[in-house]
Amino acid sequence: MSSHYKSLSRRTNPDVIPIFPLSGAVLLPGCDLPLNIFEPRYLNMVDDALKSDRLIGMVQSDGDKVKAIGGLGRIIQFSETDDGRYLIVLKGLKRFTVEEELPLEKPYRQAKVSYVNFATDPDFHMPEMMPEALSDKGGENRAALTVAMKSFAKSLGVEVDWDALSEIPLPRLIDQAAMISPFRAEDKQSLLEAPNTEERRRLLIGLMHLYSAGLPGEDKSKMN
Repeated sequence: MSSHYKSLSRRTNPDVIPIFPLSGAVLLPGCDLPLNIFEPRYLNMVDDALKSDRLIGMVQSDGDKVKAIGGLGRIIQFSETDDGRYLIVLKGLKRFTVEEELPLEKPYRQAKVSYVNFATDPDFHMPEMMPEALSDKGGENRAALTVAMKSFAKSLGVEVDWDALSEIPLPRLIDQAAMISPFRAEDKQSLLEAPNTEERRRLLIGLMHLYSAGLPGEDKSKMN
């Protein structure tokens, strides 16, 4: 690992982080999350992050509270629009547990967090340790996911470049699909909290088949 990444890795374990509560948005290690920032308090949050280590914690809201588990991200792309919005991309670094939310001292919320429960998560700063392949004898794991994805895409009326998806390493495909699929907030949280990639794959397949069949009383256009 380069000295740059060693230094960066040491700086990406803050005990206190700014948190961005956003229902329907989860961030997993190694994945990219584009965000359109327009609320003044979150513009302020991005300004402060850019002045330091560019770190922001993504969490889903649960009323006035936030979910206990979220994802730490680092701003890797930033641009400002003519009307004052910020367009950023967060790179997922690691998951965290919210230990306590701090008293409001800034326009945005902050929390004390711990990473101890996610020590086995892949480290974005150590590419050689990223799980580029699961045990997949005969390709059964990818095949089962592909079947579920095709059924789900058909139910949504979405066109997908399946050849392009076949080039994406399976763990990355699982995590990115978990992030972008239009599931309900509680289902996305379950995917985020899955203990490992294999468990997330199994849950993702189950959810895709369930949503493809149609949830009782659910309008697919409002699932996200």
